[in-house]
Amino acid sequence: MEHNQVTRLLKNYRSYRYAVQNCGKDDDAIRLPLVISERKKNPDSWDRARYNRIVNMIDGAVNYVLNDDQRSVIMRKYLDRNPMTIGEISNVIHKDRTTVGRWHTQAIRRLSIALDPLTEDEEEINNLDHMFDPNWRHVEPA
Repeated sequence: MEHNQVTRLLKNYRSYRYAVQNCGKDDDAIRLPLVISERKKNPDSWDRARYNRIVNMIDGAVNYVLNDDQRSVIMRKYLDRNPMTIGEISNVIHKDRTTVGRWHTQAIRRLSIALDPLTEDEEEINNLDHMFDPNWRHVEPA
C-alpha cells in the first residue's frame, strides 16, 4: 500500500470507527473476509463489516507493528481526538522535530506493509445517512 493511502486511512480512522458504532447491530457484522457480492445481499451489514475490518486492521497494526515511539506519534498525529502536527508532538514529548519526523516516516512505512491487505474498494467512505431512514430500501440500479 502506498504511503498516501496509509495517511488517508489514518486521517479517516475516527470516521470509520464512528461508522462501526452506528451502522447496524453487532450481530449484523460480518467478521470473515469480505466479498464484494455481500454488498448486494445486505448493503448495511457490508458497510459495517468493511468499516469494522478497517478499524480492526488499523488498531492491530498500530498496536502490534509499531514500537512505542512510533505508536505515540501516530496516535497523536492521526488517531487522537485533537490531532497534532509533528512540531507540536516534538514539543510535547521534548524530542527534536527531526527525530519525531523520522519516527513518523518509519511508522508510515511499517503501516503500509501491515495494511496492504486492505483494498481500495474497502477504503472508500460512503454516505450512511440512508441507514438511519426507516423507510429506506435497497434497490438495484437499472
